[in-house]
Amino acid sequence: MHYDEYRTKGYPIGSGVIESACRHIVGLRMKRTATMAWSEQNAEAMVQLRCLSASNNWDAFWGLGELWKQICALAA
Repeated sequence: MHYDEYRTKGYPIGSGVIESACRHIVGLRMKRTATMAWSEQNAEAMVQLRCLSASNNWDAFWGLGELWKQICALAA
């Protein structure tokens, strides 16, 4: 790892950012309903969807970005 280079670029180095992301992405969603039990497979799928949403890549992943542009062009 090139920590000096990463610090210069302003990348987070410590584990606090990762722990916060885990709490935000995983913990809050998975613990939302106390009566719901998650299987490992369903939990994995939910985490992947939450990561897409949190990284603002939802529309691009589903191809909605281009579709939305086409709809706007037709509506104009």
